[in-house]
Formats: sequence, structure tokens, C-alpha cells
Amino acid sequence: MKTIEFDPNGERLTASFTFDDLIVASYSFTLWEANSNDRVKYEEGNNQNIDDDSFKLPLPVSTNHGRLLQLRTEFVGLDQSSGRSYEIKAQIHQGGKLLGELSDSGKITGGFQASLIYIIIKHKN
Repeated sequence: MKTIEFDPNGERLTASFTFDDLIVASYSFTLWEANSNDRVKYEEGNNQNIDDDSFKLPLPVSTNHGRLLQLRTEFVGLDQSSGRSYEIKAQIHQGGKLLGELSDSGKITGGFQASLIYIIIKHKN
């Protein structure tokens, strides 16, 4: 888990996800309310189309303080050769500027695999 800070008076926040070309992946993105089990936003997608895997977070920007971003990915490797690796990345941007990212990587096993990434977003102090 990682904490990424943002400017509460700045431009809109965006969460974007990238998947290396060696996997076929489907994912669910959940933005959880701070200190709650309430979902603020829920989206699903995959990396096999031209649609952008990027989502705008709610306005006003300051309401995102303390929220938890969860990226759950299920995937299989396209090239199951020995030693091949995968990388899944979640990034937070504000006004087009990268604020931070967290990635999960490992070896392709040749079977079903899964990944979980958690990011807490908070106001800058």
C-alpha cells in the first residue's frame, strides 16, 4: 500500500492503469470512501481494447482526502516462456501531472494470476 498526496485546491484527480503487453487482463477499480465501506466509484475494464484505462475522480477535489483506491486485476500471460515477467501499474495524476504510482510485478506462471494494488490519497500538509 502507498499514500499519494494531492493539492486539495488543484485540478481534478485522475486514476490510470497500465498493463504490460505480455498479459490479457480484466480489472475492477473501486474508490472507497475514507474510513467507510461505502463505494464512491466502481469501474471495470480490460486491456484488450482501445478504450482508455483512466478514470476521473469525483469533484470537488478536496472530497477525495483519505479515500482508498483499489485495483483488482485477473490475468493470464500471453508468452508463458520461462522467466517472463508482468507489470501492472496504478497512477494518480492531477492536472496531467503524475503525483505517484504503485506497481505489482512478478513472473508469468502460465495459469490464472491475480493482483491487488491499494493507494490512499490524501491532502498535502
